[in-house]
Amino acid sequence: MTKQGILRMVVSAATLWWGGCGEAPGQAVMPDSRGVEPRTDVSSSPLRLRTLDDALLEIDAAVPGFGGMYYDEKGQLVVRLVHASAAPAAARAIAAVFGQEKLPAGGVVTEPATRTFAQLKALHTLITPSALSQAGVVLTDVDEKTNRVAIGIERAEVRPGLEKIIERLGVDRDAIDIVEVDPILPSNVQGGWKPISGGIQIETPGSYCTLGFAALQSGTLGFVTNSHCTQTQGGVESTPAYQAVYPDLAGTETTDPFYSSGGSCPVGRICRDSDSAFFSANTTVNPLVAMTPGAFNLSISGWLDVPGKVLYPSQGQVVYKTGRSSGTTSGTIQWACATVNSGGTPHTYFCNYIATSSQQNGAPGDSGSPVYFLSGNTAQLTGLMWGSGSNPWNFAFAPLGAIQNELGVVPYCQGFVGC
Repeated sequence: MTKQGILRMVVSAATLWWGGCGEAPGQAVMPDSRGVEPRTDVSSSPLRLRTLDDALLEIDAAVPGFGGMYYDEKGQLVVRLVHASAAPAAARAIAAVFGQEKLPAGGVVTEPATRTFAQLKALHTLITPSALSQAGVVLTDVDEKTNRVAIGIERAEVRPGLEKIIERLGVDRDAIDIVEVDPILPSNVQGGWKPISGGIQIETPGSYCTLGFAALQSGTLGFVTNSHCTQTQGGVESTPAYQAVYPDLAGTETTDPFYSSGGSCPVGRICRDSDSAFFSANTTVNPLVAMTPGAFNLSISGWLDVPGKVLYPSQGQVVYKTGRSSGTTSGTIQWACATVNSGGTPHTYFCNYIATSSQQNGAPGDSGSPVYFLSGNTAQLTGLMWGSGSNPWNFAFAPLGAIQNELGVVPYCQGFVGC
């Protein structure tokens, strides 16, 4: 079908809005642990369940020199002891506290310990309130493998401030390991994920959007999202995309064609075939799409393999999308290969699609969502959502064929190949 022959569609009762650019706050708000005093009354509560550390402290009380225990790579139970001769007593205490089934048939393996578990737990209790009050500190833990207390930090710049805290508390520096770990974010489509995949949140300067799908461009691995999620819609200005939030860089914009006017483009408007841009990846990418249990449930219920694609779907087909705001929703294609105006903007799209539903199936922040056919545990990619509306509820998307033509990409599919 030629562009001139495509229906020019006017959406009056339901203006399509950009489905992605929810404004990003200047700073994420996290629970504040400053000033929290360690609890001393918890053990007296009959409703409190015993934790792992509580159980290990019981063994420590029964076995002088018990330094903790862990399973090694071979599945062996390794017991750390200050005095190796305490191994039989440690095995009896482990069975008494955890049950006989805790002991492997071949017995336990012992390793030397410098500190007892009780000493490490006391150090952990002392240092945790001050350490976790510092920005960039992720965790504290009694690490039985190293027989030390571990403090996890997001980046090396956090270390000097943490060293001052350790010095101020006057504790044994050799008993503490400082290690770099990634921040722990909520386990949903708005959380942090590595490797990155389709359907999860990305942040670009000033807005939140959704990562569409992994893609290959002349051998370069990256991903596709909406052009309007970049700093300037149309044209490349190397917009950074973070997952899920700054400063965790996921990719950098490298392809984003300009919009054009004239010809079959309506007077006073600028046109493209798709609202899309390609980002070269700065981290590992997986050919998967996140799936949630349903509309506005943002928990991830599974990861869908991407075995292939459909370049141009047809009217009447049911398509799905996963977005950072409304999760996994669906719609029936009511308008196929229509010419669509983006409400409140000068942008018009040739041969785009609108999928409608009786329930809300899109929301701001969903911009860039992958649109796909759902079959079992697979997602057959077919487009990229860019807007949504109501009366009836709907989401608009560019077909995959248009995206491939404009960006020179192919989806990154199951088997880690272009398809």
